Amino acid sequence: MKICAVFSVFVALALGCPVPPNTQRCDCSAEARSLLSGLSHIMEKDGKMEHGDLFAGFNCTDLEAQMIPHTLTASVCQPSDSAHNASCSSHRSSSFSETECLRNIRADLRYYDVLLSSYSPSETDLSPVMTATKALMNCLNEKYEAADGTFPRWDVWSGSSFEKRLSLCKTLKGFHIRAITLNRA
Repeated sequence: MKICAVFSVFVALALGCPVPPNTQRCDCSAEARSLLSGLSHIMEKDGKMEHGDLFAGFNCTDLEAQMIPHTLTASVCQPSDSAHNASCSSHRSSSFSETECLRNIRADLRYYDVLLSSYSPSETDLSPVMTATKALMNCLNEKYEAADGTFPRWDVWSGSSFEKRLSLCKTLKGFHIRAITLNRA
C-alpha cells in the first residue's frame, strides 16, 4: 500500500499535477488544487472559452511563460535538502521555513490577483481562475498570518488586443507553473 501511495506522488509530480488528496494533509490543499485545475482547464482548451477564442491567431503552448521576478517561492518552499543530498538544489544551505514559504506564496497570489483583475476585455472569462485565486488567498489568510504589502501599479496590458492576449497567455502559463509549485509546497 505504501508503494502505491509513493508511486502516485511521483506520477503526480512528473505530470505537474497536484499530489493526490489522500497523500497530503494541508489546510488549504483543496483550494490549491482548485486553482491548478482552473488554470489547467484554460491551458488545455488552448483558450477556447465561452465568449470566444482567447488564443486565436497564435499557439499559446509555443510561447514562453512569464514568471514573477520578485518572489522566491520555488526555492524557499522546498524542504531542507539535508535529508536528500542528491537534490538538484544542493546549493541551499538554509533550513526550510514555513513562514517564509507562506509569505512568498501569498505574495504570488496577490501578484496574480492584481494582474489578472486588471485584464479588462469583456470577452474573456477568467472568473474560475480569479475565484480559485481568491479562495486560496482567503484560506491562507484565515489559517495563517494575513498577507500584507502592495504592488506598484503598472500597465502590462498595453498595445493591441492581440498583444494583450499574447501577454495574458504568457502570464497564465507562468501562473500555471507557479500553481504547480504551490500544490507541491
